[in-house]
Amino acid sequence: MTSTTPIRLSDLAGAIRNSIADNFGNRIFWVLADVANYKCYQQKNHHYFDLVEKGPKGITTKLNAVAWWEGDKRIRAFEKQTGQKFGNDIHVLASVSVEYHVVYGLKLTLLDIDSRFTLGQLEEQRQATLDRLLNEYPDMVWKVGDRYVTANMELAFRKVIQRIAVIASESSAGFEDFMHSFETKGKGYQFHFDNYFTRVQGQDNADDLVARLHEINESKNEYDAVVIIRGGGAQTDLLIFDDYAIALAVAGLHVPVITGIGHLRNETITDMMAHTVTKTPTECAEFIISHNRSFEDEILQFQKHILLRVQQTLAVKNREIRQLDQRIIQSARTCINIGKQKLSETNQRVTHNTRRHLFAQQRELMKIATGISMRPQSMIEKGYISMSQAVNMLTTHVAHVIQNRHARLEHLTSLLKMSSPEEILKRGFAIVKVNDRIITDPAELGPGDQMQVILKKTEIETTIISKNEYNGKDFTL
Repeated sequence: MTSTTPIRLSDLAGAIRNSIADNFGNRIFWVLADVANYKCYQQKNHHYFDLVEKGPKGITTKLNAVAWWEGDKRIRAFEKQTGQKFGNDIHVLASVSVEYHVVYGLKLTLLDIDSRFTLGQLEEQRQATLDRLLNEYPDMVWKVGDRYVTANMELAFRKVIQRIAVIASESSAGFEDFMHSFETKGKGYQFHFDNYFTRVQGQDNADDLVARLHEINESKNEYDAVVIIRGGGAQTDLLIFDDYAIALAVAGLHVPVITGIGHLRNETITDMMAHTVTKTPTECAEFIISHNRSFEDEILQFQKHILLRVQQTLAVKNREIRQLDQRIIQSARTCINIGKQKLSETNQRVTHNTRRHLFAQQRELMKIATGISMRPQSMIEKGYISMSQAVNMLTTHVAHVIQNRHARLEHLTSLLKMSSPEEILKRGFAIVKVNDRIITDPAELGPGDQMQVILKKTEIETTIISKNEYNGKDFTL
């Protein structure tokens, strides 16, 4: 046995406490370490954890640490500034004081955390992830200047987005906001949603989210868009969207990806890989509705253009019909006048010829009458027969001439009836009237004038929108 006088354990512990207090009591140290065995008691805002240093073969140094009320405030500030949740396996630059308690032993008390150090580390990790995507998958991710471009960005949205694959947490407010926006603002449009529910917060859930993306990519459904939405939550929950596997799956997805993961300032790597980025689930829904409304507006504008072209064409055709109508009426009048003139001339010739033949026959008859007394009865009979034949020939000739002229007159009358306005309207033409007056001169009409268009058994009230020159080739005979 040693001859050293024994002391109480409390005396030894007190000596250790005094020694540590003398050497470390008034000093603050900034240490680099990893967090391990983290526990938090929310009711008291007390944090218990280990600060460890790791070497190639594992942990080389470990000290117990705590954070009380002041340390809790610094942890909350750290999480808000970095977006990194304080917990196991994070590397921090922390300000600590050294304390020794005779019951609880040696502990480090956390006084502050350097957010800039962690932000720098996170940015290094983000950059390392982006560089890895560029180097390992240059066909999916590349840079144009300072901008990252992906195969997903090169995809084009369809004219109308209807079939949508939704990646979201089933119970999240963001998913409810997303669907509510379609119910209230998407009325009149039809949408079909296939929900791929998964947790979208926490780095431990990255594999599940990647699995949903692969499931969509391999689905036989032809989706118009894939949306990844997340509503609210802590800023630290965004770290899942800096995951390499998620970013790669989004960049290579064969359907355009729209993100709305509920952040207002930071841009995650998933956002950088996606086709379209929106800030919130509601904005994501409004983007899709706006996209469809743009197509509807384009169709309505095209419809207006078609109506205008139809009205212009109708105006031109109406002008042509009026001109053709005038030409037909004029031609009919000319034909009727010519027919009347020819009929009158024919009547005069028939009358003259008839008189001439009658006079000639009368002369012959007088000769025959003179010779009656001088010739026998046979001669009289022969003369009578000759006279009858002459009368018959004259009657037949006159009837034939009259019949021919009557047929010609009927033909001209038929042409005149075919040229009447009623027959022209039956063939698809129209008569234009203004103030119950038929308009034949297009110079009398102009844009804004009210006119009546008369079709077969129909009268249309219309307004002239435009007036253009027309060459009339469509109706050239």
